[in-house]
Amino acid sequence: MGYVENAKKYYWDKEMNCAEGILLGGSDTYDLGISEKDVCLFSGFGGGIGCGKICGCCAGAVGVLGKLFSDREDFRDICAEFVAEFEEGLGCGTIDCEILKAKYKTEENRCLETVTRAAELLEKFIEKYR
Repeated sequence: MGYVENAKKYYWDKEMNCAEGILLGGSDTYDLGISEKDVCLFSGFGGGIGCGKICGCCAGAVGVLGKLFSDREDFRDICAEFVAEFEEGLGCGTIDCEILKAKYKTEENRCLETVTRAAELLEKFIEKYR
């Protein structure tokens, strides 16, 4: 299964939040060893940290990047580059949850579109650094 399918499995099928779906989807895709029990470390990032601020998809993605690349000297630069690509790739110029929800969230699908787009972006991004 690819990253998008893995992220959807957790977000949609298991009804986890966006940050959890991106994090566990990344764990499955890249064999990161993050358990469903450990994902509670990212539970608070769903819904923009509960208050509509930082998008949980972006937070979960940075968690995946940390697991993959935190031992590199350029890790902060990698994170900054990803955030810039996230802002551009989602077409809103921001990582603000409220703005992204206004564009992508629907009643029937929640933030599935954002999760899908974030997983696609992160998968392509990771390939540049692996």
